[in-house]
Amino acid sequence: MKKVILLPFCFLFIFCSNQMKLNKAKDINITLEEVPLKLNTGKVINYLINNNTNNTYIIDPYGFYGVSYVLENGKIIEPTSYYRGGYYNRFDDNDCKRDLVIIEPKTSISIPLSLDRNNRSIYNYSKNNYYINVIKSFHNKYNATILGCDRYINNLEKKGYKVLEDSIVAKIPLVP
Repeated sequence: MKKVILLPFCFLFIFCSNQMKLNKAKDINITLEEVPLKLNTGKVINYLINNNTNNTYIIDPYGFYGVSYVLENGKIIEPTSYYRGGYYNRFDDNDCKRDLVIIEPKTSISIPLSLDRNNRSIYNYSKNNYYINVIKSFHNKYNATILGCDRYINNLEKKGYKVLEDSIVAKIPLVP
């Protein structure tokens, strides 16, 4: 009898949940708070990051690099154009303190992230079609220091902080 009661509650949680875990690691959870992702709302997209450990982590919000593409009705579509991004660099520790996210043990934070810094694609969406954003990217110390902050991160590591070593593998439903 207990198994029969528990099963409907499990299904209720699965189907009513509108969040999606995006990363592979278990120590840190990166969650998209609203799924499907509604486009053209003008709102900043925030991701919930939970640190489930006793370690303090360093995350570069622009430190995920990989490959991304969009599926339209199950088929890969080509971008209509690409946006140009200027060259961004962090010149000193103040820039690093401002940009890098430090997540303390057993805490959560909601922040905007670039899930794939390489993705500069612009797509045209139709309300009549179904879209999925496929993202495969990773974050590590090398990626976290591409824009600067080598010395700053090394100093934090000497204090026991850890740079997030993780990957994003996600298929995010999109609503135009």
